[in-house]
Amino acid sequence: MAGFRDRLRFDAETGAYLDRDIRYMLIRPDALMGLFARLSDSARTEAFAAIADSITERGRHSAQSYVAPDEADRLLRVISDSAPQLGWGIWNFEHQDDDVILLEVRNSPFAHAAGELPPPVCYPIVGMLRAVGSMVLGDDVAVEETQCAAGGGEELCRFAIRRSAMQPGQP
Repeated sequence: MAGFRDRLRFDAETGAYLDRDIRYMLIRPDALMGLFARLSDSARTEAFAAIADSITERGRHSAQSYVAPDEADRLLRVISDSAPQLGWGIWNFEHQDDDVILLEVRNSPFAHAAGELPPPVCYPIVGMLRAVGSMVLGDDVAVEETQCAAGGGEELCRFAIRRSAMQPGQP
């Protein structure tokens, strides 16, 4: 399969960027994260949950179009190759076993543009990981951002994807 940027085309007549039948748009990360900064704490929590849920739903559609159902393991490579082409930073997956996938993200646009927002802030990544994780692990998953680079304290954002029945610290 061609890389994301190779598949992306601009339709000048409609003013749309398309990857096959999936439409994309460009938006500055600071504009997106500025929306969250303007919300009260409770509204921000709801908005972060909503964007994660929306990306889980829509991201699943994209991810399913990249690989055949029996190639779920290859999906991690496709996603890690596509993420930087979308401007979502450099993704490095570690598929530890049948129950856990770890991800490190260098240069997350969400953390980079978070300003004064308290971490964690990379809920769009959490949403995509829910979609991808359930496809690769073959079950519902829980995703946690265990380290966030927002606020400049860290260089990397780290995520853990676990089967929903598993809790952190369990074998």
